[in-house]
Amino acid sequence: IGANAAMFGIVDRLLLRPPAYLSNPKTTHRVYIARTWDGVEHLTANISYKRYLELRDWTTSFSQTAAFFNTDVVFGTGEDARELHAGLVSASYWRFFDLRPVLGRFFTAEEDRVPEGAPVTVLGYAYWQSNYGASPEVIGKTLRIGRKVYTIVGVAPKAFNGMSMKAVAAYIPITAGANDLFGGGRGVRDVTRYYTTHNMSWMEMLVRRKPGVSVEAATADLTEADRRSFAAQSNAAQSGERRPRAIAAPILRERGPQQGRDSQVATWLAGVSLVVLLVACANVANILLARAFRRRREIAVRMALGISRGRLLAQLFTESIVLALLGAAAGLAVAHWGGGILRGTLLPDVEWGSTLADSRVLAFAAAAALAVGILTGLAPVLQSLHSDVTTALKSGGAKSGLHRSRLRTTLLVFQATLSVVLLVGAGLFVRSL
Repeated sequence: IGANAAMFGIVDRLLLRPPAYLSNPKTTHRVYIARTWDGVEHLTANISYKRYLELRDWTTSFSQTAAFFNTDVVFGTGEDARELHAGLVSASYWRFFDLRPVLGRFFTAEEDRVPEGAPVTVLGYAYWQSNYGASPEVIGKTLRIGRKVYTIVGVAPKAFNGMSMKAVAAYIPITAGANDLFGGGRGVRDVTRYYTTHNMSWMEMLVRRKPGVSVEAATADLTEADRRSFAAQSNAAQSGERRPRAIAAPILRERGPQQGRDSQVATWLAGVSLVVLLVACANVANILLARAFRRRREIAVRMALGISRGRLLAQLFTESIVLALLGAAAGLAVAHWGGGILRGTLLPDVEWGSTLADSRVLAFAAAAALAVGILTGLAPVLQSLHSDVTTALKSGGAKSGLHRSRLRTTLLVFQATLSVVLLVGAGLFVRSL
């Protein structure tokens, strides 16, 4: 249960859980574009700012659009300088989330205009606490991010990192950030290039479908706009690109058309954990079955005294479920300590909270305990259902012993079979890894 809870936390973060505070995640999509060279289609979520503007203006299926780019930037100067994660986002980005600033405000569309934007920033909650002591007087102070000095106008809510799985120290207007990234001192003399050319693909795009618009219709709308954008691209004919199209993909990158190795490894390990759990269930069920066989006289006396089979079966299931809940409590300790090592190994850059404070992991552990309790309780329940009261009161009888032997043998074969599959699969996985 501990291994499964730990792996569920990782798989949930990569493949199931939408970004914190995201409103209407089912209608929100990450945009991918596809280009074909030499008969091979290449997909990417990175697009240019100019193409983003064209897709925004030339589509009608979306109620909201936004641009974002997450990158590591130097914060501060001198000995206090540190490289931290920053979010370059459009002013429309905030409307995708159901949130309010802890202090101050978010930056506006007027502060997110080409070419330079306004030098304002919204601090991440954790950065505000660690660097400013959660001071309410932080509004109006300045902070050097990259080559610019930004004025702090707000503080984002706790645990909000937008579309990033890393802790974001600060958010700045994407136009201001692009001016810093591609402006003077970086080998690009013309700062207007980032929003006037199709060739600088560096940011990503979010869209939200209007009510009643299907994913297929939204994708078709994006593709038509992308073809217009591609036709307007000055060097499209010379680039060798063919068959442009765009996709309204799932909001989570690992569920999109480009699944990373992290999610593949995590999914495989989750499968291994499940097999281990099934082996353990068969093992415990065998122990409970042996215990029930030793208690056959006690069970027969209870039935002879008039206790119904329903109440008896409820007692047996309750005993196994209580045992599973105790196992889940110990398993959560394993998931808390061992899971931290596992998460740090698989995804060291992701910001993780405490396993014991994650309501989804706790709910999964409780559901797993209930399922395990039912599975392990089936064996003694089946044993009791097939027992004869009179025979059991006398000596247990050969028939009861035969049934017990067949059921226990089946469980042993099940354990052995799963163990062989597990060992072969683990060997192949380690070799591939």
